[in-house]
Amino acid sequence: MNKAIAIGYLVNVSLGNVNASHTEGNVMVTKKVTLPDGSSIPYISGQAIRRMLRDRLEDLGWQLSEPFANVSGQEVIPPVQPWKYIDEDLFGYMDTKQNRRRTSPIRVSSLIGLFKFQGDKDLGTRSFEKYGKAVEEGGNMFETEIYNNLFKGNILIELDRIGLFPEGEIRKNMPTLENCQEIELPEGKWGQNRKGLLLNKDERIKRVESLYEALKFLWGGGRTARMLVDLSPRFIAIMSLKVKHPVFLEAFKVEYDGGYYLDVELIINAVQKFQDKFDTVIFGFEPGFFANEGEIKNTLERVGEVKTVTDAIDFAKERIGIQ
Repeated sequence: MNKAIAIGYLVNVSLGNVNASHTEGNVMVTKKVTLPDGSSIPYISGQAIRRMLRDRLEDLGWQLSEPFANVSGQEVIPPVQPWKYIDEDLFGYMDTKQNRRRTSPIRVSSLIGLFKFQGDKDLGTRSFEKYGKAVEEGGNMFETEIYNNLFKGNILIELDRIGLFPEGEIRKNMPTLENCQEIELPEGKWGQNRKGLLLNKDERIKRVESLYEALKFLWGGGRTARMLVDLSPRFIAIMSLKVKHPVFLEAFKVEYDGGYYLDVELIINAVQKFQDKFDTVIFGFEPGFFANEGEIKNTLERVGEVKTVTDAIDFAKERIGIQ
């Protein structure tokens, strides 16, 4: 029985500041982390990625829970109906009023830049002339840190928790629902006499399929009005696991020498560490993006199928493995 799906992926940002940090004077600073040598690389927070995935799920026709939350001052009380709202199921919630919480079964890493930040900035102006003032009165000038970079990201899907809602996550008197059944939870994991609700299999599969689609069409972040970016994967690795582990979290390395060269041996080593713990692994890459795509295909075919990104995601959707 598969317990998890590990996804590693690479996205390209030609020019952007997808997830800003704070403002220093008139400069909008990008999020960065310092390396041991004192240099820095940009990153896009996991929280931002989760927000983008929610938005893309909404684009795909899913109703999100947020419009039905109860907002009082700074406190947001979710509706706590994960059988109805996909975002409560996949991304969790916290209800401080009734002490109900669900930890997200979708674990998301930050998108981490593979190349050092070079200190580039975009200069913007706002002329007062357009607001009825004289040209001589000038206007506001501001700067935004920007980058061109390749980012690596990881997602770990806890398959055995998708659509499963223990009574402590919802309420003691669980409702009777058409798309759920009440079940006895395994004593060895949950303790004695514990119950929960389980979504029907088709609905659970549909939700994971939609998460794949949301990743396929990923975009978003800040400043999209003037710095639109496409965060759909240029490379993806998907593994169905009998254990839970972010297999590809540290398995991606890319060098640039007139083009992008993906280190495929790191990926092979990551796969081989789990050779008796997974059922299938599939890889996808965008044709024409990597300079060594022949090596990528020939080497990775030793451990799994290699397709385009779109075909790899479609292949994975057909093999989700929910029981």
